[in-house]
Amino acid sequence: MRLRRLSSSTALGSLSATVALLAGMEGAAAQSAPAPGAGSFENSFLIPGTQTSIRVGGYVKGDFVYDFSAVQNINGGACPDCAPFDGNNTVNPSPGHSIHGRSQMTASESRFNIITSTPTAYGELKTNIEGDFTNPDGLTNSAGFRVNTNSYGFRLFYAYGTLGPVLVGQYRSVFRDADTEPETLDFGGPIVAGPLRQPQLRYTFDFGNGLTLAVAAENPQTWVVPNDVSAGGTTFGTRQYDKIPDFTAALRYSGDWGEISGRAVFRDLYWNDGGPTPSSANASAFGWGLGVSGQFTGWWGKDLAAFQINGGQGAGRYLFAGQITSPDSGISAVNGTDLIPIGAISAMVQYQHWWTDMLRTTVEGSYAKQYVNSNIFPTCTANSPCGTFIDYAWTFHVNLIWSPVPNVDTGIEWIRMLARNHQNVNANTNRFQTAMKFYF
Repeated sequence: MRLRRLSSSTALGSLSATVALLAGMEGAAAQSAPAPGAGSFENSFLIPGTQTSIRVGGYVKGDFVYDFSAVQNINGGACPDCAPFDGNNTVNPSPGHSIHGRSQMTASESRFNIITSTPTAYGELKTNIEGDFTNPDGLTNSAGFRVNTNSYGFRLFYAYGTLGPVLVGQYRSVFRDADTEPETLDFGGPIVAGPLRQPQLRYTFDFGNGLTLAVAAENPQTWVVPNDVSAGGTTFGTRQYDKIPDFTAALRYSGDWGEISGRAVFRDLYWNDGGPTPSSANASAFGWGLGVSGQFTGWWGKDLAAFQINGGQGAGRYLFAGQITSPDSGISAVNGTDLIPIGAISAMVQYQHWWTDMLRTTVEGSYAKQYVNSNIFPTCTANSPCGTFIDYAWTFHVNLIWSPVPNVDTGIEWIRMLARNHQNVNANTNRFQTAMKFYF
């Protein structure tokens, strides 16, 4: 029921195997010849007077969560460093940590999508536009409370088209392997690789026999953490002007046993304070990230196991998928002009067991680590950015999901998340979640 995996698997899984190859989606299968008046893929219909097949789909999801330890928002799911840090510690105190026991309900993850397919001389022209309502900038009153207690704004999730081997638009990063991500009720989920979604230009090569290579130019976003100004360093202000896109590639091999893939990202990190003179602060550095992942099936009925291992320098946003604060570079405190990439690693393992055809359990654990560079942070004080910079984080999910009918999922889940910053101050979340999801 995890939004990042099941939504695309269900909403898009009915497209042809070609889309699965080109756009990296799972669960798609070639369809038999459509009945008269039906569209070219499952549950679609032919628009009268055209050759375009269309389908409107999505799901409604209702969530209830109860936080046993330090509370955090329900919108967007749990994340390791979203919980307040230890309020009992005199370093970087956070009063929210003392609040224990809170119930929340939401339906903001609900979404819809529109999928089309049109034959052309260059192959199938396919489009997908999809959105949900988890935008936190939704309607509020003057006091900042959500109107009707839980109103959220619409957010664009996917918007892309494919023609032959080309994909253009907003979709998952090539650096992300959604096939290996676990099924969780928690919208945030574990620590996995790849930005959630971003605009890109992608090309996929099919070598046959299950081997594919996808390459892309993706939207860049240099994220610089200020250095320890108390130690004599300087910051670059708040402006950032990326010069060129990030470049990603993923090689994947699939077989009856599952699949394995390797991926890479190469980045030109660039920062400029926007000043008008030649002496204005600006700097650049090379960033990179590598990852390997795999999924293994067929051992025991429908059960599966999967893993991810990722690491790099200056690739923070590609290693954590938004689950923790993940700057990819910092300004040197030695001379105040050099841009220094920050090293980081992440890993995830999961196992899914099917008790029956309608009942399943997923267990996952994930880990992230970021490294403090002494040239960025010669000292680490509570008042410097290093004081809240995440050292490491863990996530754990275990659930039981029941599908009484094909278009309904309901389940319960226990979530445990831990984080520590470089002041050795802890944050943690213990959360119980239950949800019901209705597909249409």
